[in-house]
Amino acid sequence: MSYSIQMAARLSGVSAHVIRMWERRYAVLSPGRTASNRRLYEAQDIERLKVLRALTEQGHRIGNMASLPTAQLQELLAQSLPSAAEPTPIDAKPTAQEDSAQLVARAITASKNYDSDSLRRLLDEARQQLGHRGMLYQVVCPLIEAIGQQWQAGQMRPAHEHVATAVVRELLMAAVPGQQISGSAAEIIITTPSGEMHELGAMLAAATARDLGWRVTYLGPNLPVDEIVACARARQARAVALSVVYPERCPVVAEKLKRLRQLLPQGVELMVGGRAAEGYQQEIGRNDIHWIHSLPQLDETLVSLARQAPARPWSMAG
Repeated sequence: MSYSIQMAARLSGVSAHVIRMWERRYAVLSPGRTASNRRLYEAQDIERLKVLRALTEQGHRIGNMASLPTAQLQELLAQSLPSAAEPTPIDAKPTAQEDSAQLVARAITASKNYDSDSLRRLLDEARQQLGHRGMLYQVVCPLIEAIGQQWQAGQMRPAHEHVATAVVRELLMAAVPGQQISGSAAEIIITTPSGEMHELGAMLAAATARDLGWRVTYLGPNLPVDEIVACARARQARAVALSVVYPERCPVVAEKLKRLRQLLPQGVELMVGGRAAEGYQQEIGRNDIHWIHSLPQLDETLVSLARQAPARPWSMAG
């Protein structure tokens, strides 16, 4: 069976834009073509893309892997899996993971220097080295976490955070060239609850959902529960996702999350992620909320929900 590039992107988790770039720059695949010159991918192509995605997410550079056969890539992936029985030698050479950490450190420095141009160049460099998904996993996620920690510890000024937020917003909210979302795709509403002004986590969730084929309505930060529900109803959304960073274990925020779950029909999934999500999960303890604690977990949840039969919860809502 042959697949279009859009289906290959969905099955492999590699965006169509990155697939094209990898083919053009690194010749990682040579797909067949239809009479109208559209790409056609086979099952072995999908498997190769999956392995390449996993390796880039671990920090391996695509340029170093492009010419390797799939079997060798699979061996490399197996060897890359962490093992408690095999500690890292003290004299081991720096890894690609450490390269990513250096990129994050340089990004923090650029933010503290109010240097938006350098930060843009760094993130573009990360995308070129790691691919789009690898950049999200290895650089943007750690950068968002580091910014939140340093802001809370008083190590970053509000203006430093604003510089970083503005540049990362440009990156995450810009459409990836060549990316196409089906008109029949499920829709997700993404925002933060009122009082939550930190939106980088929400923007990362929006970029991730878009990469995985969801239609995304991003509402920005600091929105009351009633407004979130009104938008979800108007858009007939399949899911709502919130990012919560600060404060942690706040009774007022906990009540907002519980009220949102009560107002949404049961067929509309609610996801809550961000640095403070674990505390609210322990505080609220509801199993009808998807508590997201990592980007891979968000990926798995979105893919799982997208595979389920289409639901029409709003047609039954009062």
